[in-house]
Amino acid sequence: MKLALVFNNHKLSGWLTKLGTGCYAYHAFWVDEEHHVMYDMNLIRRRRAWPHYPESQVLLFDAPANITSKYLEDQLTSDENRYGVGDYCLFLLRPFFHLFGKSTPNSGGIICSEMVNVDIWNCGGTTPWKPKEAPPSPCDLYRWLRKS
Repeated sequence: MKLALVFNNHKLSGWLTKLGTGCYAYHAFWVDEEHHVMYDMNLIRRRRAWPHYPESQVLLFDAPANITSKYLEDQLTSDENRYGVGDYCLFLLRPFFHLFGKSTPNSGGIICSEMVNVDIWNCGGTTPWKPKEAPPSPCDLYRWLRKS
């Protein structure tokens, strides 16, 4: 299993993420290269055919935990998380929260990189972000993975 991060400085998502986090990584998800499947969070968890994004926009990293297709398939039928407009709006305000030393709150949903973080913890890995605490952005994941 691979952890995928999507970068695109020509897309609005990339520009908005750059504004909020300092880099163009705007999406994080899991890739099962053997079975040509990706698992991601876009409003709710979903499965899509892989490859889905142009290769030039995606960086793949070895999964930092024992993430399996079975675990991700189980999440498709049991995960109650969703991500809505309120969550996007709060995420865009991230720099202002950080100016005051505060974590970025969610409006009840989770972002794609937070889903990845929860999956890592659920599958025996660790990250600098505890589940359900300050959610990492895709850029935060990228910086952490580059250091590891």
